[in-house]
Amino acid sequence: MTSTLLAISAAYVVMSVMVLSVGLSAPFRWWVKATAIVLISGFFVEQFFTTKSLLGWPGTGRLPARFQLLWTRVVEPDAKGHDPGAIFLWVEEVDENNVPVGTPRSFRLAYTKPLADRSLKARDEIMSGNPQEGTAEDVEENQMPPGTMANLPENAQQGNQNQLPGNLDLSLLQSLEQTQSVQFRAMTGPLLPPK
Repeated sequence: MTSTLLAISAAYVVMSVMVLSVGLSAPFRWWVKATAIVLISGFFVEQFFTTKSLLGWPGTGRLPARFQLLWTRVVEPDAKGHDPGAIFLWVEEVDENNVPVGTPRSFRLAYTKPLADRSLKARDEIMSGNPQEGTAEDVEENQMPPGTMANLPENAQQGNQNQLPGNLDLSLLQSLEQTQSVQFRAMTGPLLPPK
């Protein structure tokens, strides 16, 4: 959060300095002014993407290697509505002693049937009063998680077709593939120092 706020502050400071230097006396050549306009526009774009994480939207970045799963929500794919589906996880990172650290964060993962099943099972365990721990391990780029293409028609799975029913683009779905393998298990208690 602090780095995000610093990035926003830096973007506004740079924009202000650029606007003032170009706008006050303007003794510059036209190409200098054009460069300044492009730079200021670039900082507006940076400011937009930087503040997006402050709006409460789920992150699409990498999950922590170990975390406590606080809650999950599975949104099934809908070909009619052109929605590929998603799995939302609310997690809190844990340290090597199984103690939660940091602030809980929300993540959006691409929908896969096996991950959806594991997420729903973990949610049921949480509802039963059994805290759940999650791990996210890196997957090689050329290795697809099992069950990734489970919900696609057979002709799309075989690569015979780039468009799915409802004009849903298969390449878009494949670009949303996970680069992490996510697993859940019962949360172990915190590791205490010896007495």
